[in-house]
Amino acid sequence: MLLRKMFRDIKNNLGPFISIFLMTILASFVFSGINAEWYGMQTEADRFYEESKLPDLWIMGNKFDKEDLKRVKQMTSVSEASLRLSAHAITGKDNNKTLTINIIEDTTLSNMLIVEGKAFSSDEDGLWLDKYFAEANELSVGHTIFFEIAGLKLERTISGLILHPEYILSSEDGANMPDFEKYGFAFMHSSSFPQGFEIPYNQILISIKENNDEAVVYKELEYMFSDRYFMIIDRNAHQSVSAFRNEIEQNKAVGGVFPIVFFLIAALSLLTTMTRLTNSQRTQIGILKALGFSKNRILLHYISYGLWIGLMGSIIGLLTGPLLLSPILFDMQKTLYILPEWYAVISKESFIVAALLTISCGLSSYIACHKQLKDVPATCLRPKAPKKIGRCGIEKCIIWKKMSFAVQWNLRDVTRSRVRSLVVLIGIAGCTALILFAFGLRDTMNSAGSWMYGDLNVYENRINLTENPSDEDLSILDNSFNGQWVQESAIELKSSGTARQGLLTVLDEGTEIRFEDEKRNNLILPKDAVGISYKMADVLGVNIGDTIEWRIYGDRDWNKSKIALIYRTPVGQGISMRRAYYESNYSAFKPTALLTSEVIPEGLKSDAVKNIQNTDTLMNNFNTTLESIKTLIVILILAALVLGGVVLYNLGVLSFSERTRELATMKVLGFFPKQIRLLTQMQNTWLTILGILLGIPAGFLLVSYMFSTMHDTLDMMPYISTISVIISILVTLILSELINLVLSGKIKDIDMVSSLKSVE
Repeated sequence: MLLRKMFRDIKNNLGPFISIFLMTILASFVFSGINAEWYGMQTEADRFYEESKLPDLWIMGNKFDKEDLKRVKQMTSVSEASLRLSAHAITGKDNNKTLTINIIEDTTLSNMLIVEGKAFSSDEDGLWLDKYFAEANELSVGHTIFFEIAGLKLERTISGLILHPEYILSSEDGANMPDFEKYGFAFMHSSSFPQGFEIPYNQILISIKENNDEAVVYKELEYMFSDRYFMIIDRNAHQSVSAFRNEIEQNKAVGGVFPIVFFLIAALSLLTTMTRLTNSQRTQIGILKALGFSKNRILLHYISYGLWIGLMGSIIGLLTGPLLLSPILFDMQKTLYILPEWYAVISKESFIVAALLTISCGLSSYIACHKQLKDVPATCLRPKAPKKIGRCGIEKCIIWKKMSFAVQWNLRDVTRSRVRSLVVLIGIAGCTALILFAFGLRDTMNSAGSWMYGDLNVYENRINLTENPSDEDLSILDNSFNGQWVQESAIELKSSGTARQGLLTVLDEGTEIRFEDEKRNNLILPKDAVGISYKMADVLGVNIGDTIEWRIYGDRDWNKSKIALIYRTPVGQGISMRRAYYESNYSAFKPTALLTSEVIPEGLKSDAVKNIQNTDTLMNNFNTTLESIKTLIVILILAALVLGGVVLYNLGVLSFSERTRELATMKVLGFFPKQIRLLTQMQNTWLTILGILLGIPAGFLLVSYMFSTMHDTLDMMPYISTISVIISILVTLILSELINLVLSGKIKDIDMVSSLKSVE
């Protein structure tokens, strides 16, 4: 009987219950969809790392040999180790493409995944090429490729197409986005080199046994190779691994924030709906008690309203999120990352959230109805005494009498229906915040691109140099183009026990690179000290006047520098200094690039030129990133519109039903329907405007939180344009007015006789 009653009650209050149902679906849908996306990516990456035996450490050095490998393998903390030569090679018809060639002796560690072609073997004198580089350049198994490495010009046949765990993010040094047409990687067996050629291995890959301290291993390796150039990179510092891990962390942050609004709205809406329902069923509760139904039985009956709605909505969202939302997000991720498989995985957190959502709905039902069950049956069967309503605080003010009737009437209703008004405020604020957050993502990315390649880097072309260019070649370039020489080197920085990797930028005379503070004011690089990026200074806990220690990777000795400047830059966190200061205090200047705003003729040939990057190309990389988040922006806006629309309609229907008697009285007193519509719309307009005022700062906070979760190498200053704020406000206002128009149409359907009829 009670089950039939529940279905009948839901049918009679279909609008509010449907809106609550949609909120629970959205909350579970968004969380489970985003959660299944990043958890699936992490699961596949972990599987790929494990099956391919990704190393724990990479030792970068100079001319490692088999004796060095033997010494490393004899370490008690090392389980596996192998040698590798990794070097850049120039290829392509115009020598404008770069391949990272990896020469290995075995596949003990960091094994490749063969997608097409033959298995990797010492008997095969071929090349195993990056699958995506091959596809972008229309290469396939059996094609011949020419390249130069270690001073040798080689020609090899492509034996297979591969994926590799170290290249989940496959981008050239300094690039923000993969460019598969210009950059790729390849593997060769050492036996394919000419006989008698001694391979200058520059890496030792190491796998550490479980329960061994990496810091101790570091010290042992430093002592072992103290007589030569070296550096050590662990998984956390590996470019591809760390970038992918950072992406996962960002997705976690986004997935954790969004459902909170939907959770809160669903719970409060259910509380309001169930409070109204139980108040209207006071007599029915008394009859059930008189018929012998226990208090707990009736309580469980009303709690089941919320439990069933929460459970069904959570299950539907839990199942549809990974099926519908995750594939859309995967399409965004595929522009940046390469995984063997892309699939959604529902994690235990999704089930926990679904359970919490169900419990919160049940708890809302409990709070709404438990007070009604305190009375005895006889009391419940009598009409409830009208609630004594005193004058609210504002009614005691002098200005109250100067207010119009419409303002007074709506102010009374807002103060007497605080929960309902609070739900509307939260819903409107959430709607505005989500729309503003969506546009803020776009604006910040656009701003970062124009900031990086319009304000800070004002050059048009970047001529990247080979590792050891001759003085003659550098002189020719210097005489051919007016520009600014720059040396960029990977470095380690430390201060007060905190160490980080960063970038050293040494600038020759010129104006192609500029510096700005957090307010985008121009700064001048000091002549007798160094400048440090804001993000690096924050991570290391240093400020102007402090001294920082740093060393170029491969150097054993640490340098000390005084900080005289803190600047902001979206990428390339580290320290910067002038050439004269660097040469007089540290080492000889070794340029890695020439920055120029002059036009570079096509087909420029020089042994010193590695490649040429144009700022238009770099900006296109940023725009490609922006294109990848457009889908996310659309999803956020749609979710915001559903949130705002459902909340406004649901609470509007509840408000209308609660004020039916008052509205009918107004009609009897001679108010025209148009006047009543304006009267009821006034309150929604107030709450909408107040919700927007709360939602705007919330949107800014969401954008700031999103970009605060980015990796230490990135420093995106949150930015939301004025036009985005205006659009967010207008969209919310238009949505509110549309809902008002729908609800105001109910006024003409009010039956004055039944509405004003007393309880019999």
